[in-house]
Amino acid sequence: MRKAWASGFAALCVGQALAHQTSLTFSVLIPVLTTEWQLSASRAGLILGVFQLGTLVAYVGVGFLLDRIRSKPIMCVSAVLVGCGDLLFAFGARDFLSGFALRLVVGIVFGGLYLPALKQIADTIPMDRRGTATGVYIAIIVLAYAVPLYYVGLLAPRIGWRLTMAGVGALELLGAVVMAAGVPSVPRPTMLKRLGPSRYVGDVLGNRPARRVILAYTGHNWELFGMWGWLTPFMVAMLVARGSAHNSALAMGGMLAAGAIGLGGAVGAVAGGRLSDRLGRPETAMLMLGVSLLCSAVFGWLFRSPPALLIAVALLYGTVSLADSPSYSATLMEVVPAHSLGGAFSLQMLTGWGATVLAPPAVGLVLDLTKAAQLSPAAQWGWGFAILAVGPLMGLMALGPLRARSADLGPVAQPRGQADLGSR
Repeated sequence: MRKAWASGFAALCVGQALAHQTSLTFSVLIPVLTTEWQLSASRAGLILGVFQLGTLVAYVGVGFLLDRIRSKPIMCVSAVLVGCGDLLFAFGARDFLSGFALRLVVGIVFGGLYLPALKQIADTIPMDRRGTATGVYIAIIVLAYAVPLYYVGLLAPRIGWRLTMAGVGALELLGAVVMAAGVPSVPRPTMLKRLGPSRYVGDVLGNRPARRVILAYTGHNWELFGMWGWLTPFMVAMLVARGSAHNSALAMGGMLAAGAIGLGGAVGAVAGGRLSDRLGRPETAMLMLGVSLLCSAVFGWLFRSPPALLIAVALLYGTVSLADSPSYSATLMEVVPAHSLGGAFSLQMLTGWGATVLAPPAVGLVLDLTKAAQLSPAAQWGWGFAILAVGPLMGLMALGPLRARSADLGPVAQPRGQADLGSR
């Protein structure tokens, strides 16, 4: 039985990892394009944010489609389009406006990857393994976000950022091939028999635990994507301030950010998923949110701290800021009926990814304002990261009442129809 879903899950993870290479590539290119395109921090933040906006727009539509059609075709077509979009960016982006427009396009087609994968997990993974499976999947995706921070930072100064981005696009096309060949399709007749009328108003909007989880996810994403988008520029600026040459700072800064985001995030996602299966979804999420709030509040102020301390806090930050993520998706799978799950994911992404559109520009704006006020670099980055603490604070407030319902929501809740969640 395990082999029946394990091989397809492995292909899903590998294909999605390859298709997600573009996610943070612009972040590591900011130090290069700041000079070439004469970008301010605010404009760089806008390009980071418009990618998230494109993804958000796609998520809303894709989520509802998933209640009606299979996941696999959406994932495969999206991976092809993402690869082609990065090739267009590599050879067509010339300045702020063209870069802005092309990253918007890539963001839109990128939105067909993540939600179909979650629906595939819900359709094919046994319930008692979903928290762990979701955590493993998120860990793989985080590595896919993080690894390009290293190799793009390493290759861009040597072979040029355009050729580097063309290589990113080629990897994404390979991801489409892997998913087309190895991910099983949920048989259409079986899917249609399981689907009922999508009662979104009652199943999602009237579902109090679902609403609270979606609100917490929104705060989680505000912090996570603000941190992910600006961690590489922070590391590069920190190394330059300590005397490193620009090219070596770009490579080393990308490596440090990749370690914090990739290694820390992967460990956090797997550990968070397993812990949510054992301890409970709200309890796990609240524990991680509390620690990540502290990290956001102090991280930027460590700009001139000893390197060992800075790297240790960055690794902790990367770990805990993602460790709550599996709890949100796994909880929605359990408290929302299957025939409305795609719609629930759409609402989750509408608000959650709305926060990702706003967070990177907000950090960029704070950096510009504090620089104009002639604050020290430590104060500039300190306030820049500190505004991200609003996210976990909101998550803690949203999830607090759910702890009293932990018997209903975890460690592994029963599917709707088998247990009365008393959740409305």
